[in-house]
Amino acid sequence: MKILIAGITGNIGQHAASYALSKNHSVRGLGRSPSKLAESISLGLESFVTSTSYYDIAALDRAVAGVDAIICAYGGMPELHLDAQLLLLRAAERAGVQRFLAAGWNYDWRVMQLGEEPIYDAAMMFHQQVALTSKIKPCHIFSGMLAEVFFGVDGQDGFTPEYGGVWDPVEKRMEVWGSGEEEWCFTTEEDAGKWGVEVITSPGAEEGGFVSVCSWRTSMREIKKCYEKEKGGMVGWKVLGDLDQLRKMASEGRKLGLRRFWEWHRHVFMENCVSGAWNLKDLANERFSNVRATSMEEFVRKVL
Repeated sequence: MKILIAGITGNIGQHAASYALSKNHSVRGLGRSPSKLAESISLGLESFVTSTSYYDIAALDRAVAGVDAIICAYGGMPELHLDAQLLLLRAAERAGVQRFLAAGWNYDWRVMQLGEEPIYDAAMMFHQQVALTSKIKPCHIFSGMLAEVFFGVDGQDGFTPEYGGVWDPVEKRMEVWGSGEEEWCFTTEEDAGKWGVEVITSPGAEEGGFVSVCSWRTSMREIKKCYEKEKGGMVGWKVLGDLDQLRKMASEGRKLGLRRFWEWHRHVFMENCVSGAWNLKDLANERFSNVRATSMEEFVRKVL
């Protein structure tokens, strides 16, 4: 199968490309900077289409021409999940491509209301707009928390305590809400890329749908124990407050309005993780058994 990976130079995009090539698929890349690709991927590509921006229509049309499937691996910015992804989907329509994996690898926004957690609004609006206006039926993957984002791997600092997150990758310290016993869902970027390829190449993918997968489920206390066992040393631990206090902070934050959502949305995110409201159900790991999910111990040992 010939697969276009839009956003191929990102972390999940590169993992998806590497896996697709290992499965003998033909892979075409779309992005702004081909130099960011690992050499092993660059050498294996059918081609790379360079775009000047996400609204480079000519590049989008070149990229989708003649492919069998599209994996959108755009990053988690609202303008990419809605504006950019819609432009890519319209190009797919013009080219007659039916298999389209939407950008995501996040929590299941089907359980949310628009405006509840603004970081997911763009994904929700994309899905609704496509359902209203297009014959393409996208596939969506829900995977919980991306492990590399949570742990701040390779400079991904958006979920560090400085920005309302949990894990401090420098101090090896955790700042938690609740008891620390609450279960979270985690997926590694490598597993996410692999599952993306499996989903979009599976029988019936042109009919779209929703798939939930995750590498492991665990609590904050278990992460602390695992890190101390696998890496040695003690992990710092600080409890910031209980769930009621977290909910109050999230409620107060919403009053700042959507244009300032970056200042407060993390409290909303944490509230739903700690409460378990977003816990993934009906995992499809066994359906895509070609991918062996990475364990927490493996991730801590090999990546952190």
